[in-house]
Amino acid sequence: MKTAWLRKEGAEELLLFFNGWGMDSRIGAHLLAESLPEGFEADLLLCYDYRTLEPEAGFMRELGSYRRITVVAWSFGVWVAQHVELPPVKCAIAINGTLHPVSAERGISPEVFQATLANYSEKSRNRFNRRMCGLGEAHLLFSSMSPDRSAADQLEELEQLQVHFLMQGAAGGTAWRYDHAIIGGRDLIFPAEQQYCAWKGLPQTVIADMPHFPFFHFRNLQEVLECIR
Repeated sequence: MKTAWLRKEGAEELLLFFNGWGMDSRIGAHLLAESLPEGFEADLLLCYDYRTLEPEAGFMRELGSYRRITVVAWSFGVWVAQHVELPPVKCAIAINGTLHPVSAERGISPEVFQATLANYSEKSRNRFNRRMCGLGEAHLLFSSMSPDRSAADQLEELEQLQVHFLMQGAAGGTAWRYDHAIIGGRDLIFPAEQQYCAWKGLPQTVIADMPHFPFFHFRNLQEVLECIR
């Protein structure tokens, strides 16, 4: 797992953002730029590239200095966050992802996941991004911050994620649990019905017209956190 400090100013609170599969730091940098003028004060650490689930050296030591840690996780990052050793987490929000990432009832159908693995390429990546974002402004926004990674690099990560899923299953070894799930009604990657099933009993915010890519609907990090505060 790779990490990128996007803001490290010695704040008391850390927002730990687990990005989706295939991403890098660009989405987090965009969100931070939109959040700072609105008074965002926490430090921000981004996690991405889950070919290994082992954090980089010094990860736990640096996190241990914070009085409050908030986890925001998107897509496959929702599962990953529960399988990485973390200090105590104060609150955690899952966005368009579940703890059962490949599941006919509570995640992505196994057939769709295998088809993505079998056919992923530069050409199919463009189709996947359109499915992730829908058409119009959300797709344009994502294009402005799309990751600087090759399709081959992303495919290698997806292959390793499949290994992680098979070896470790759904239940993480962490003491914390998610407090809130944000669900996009137009998510074509993690369908909304599967998310409802996966998060049964957990408080949910449902945004009927939101696709899998949520950061057109959430302009900044404060708007994400408002769902739980």
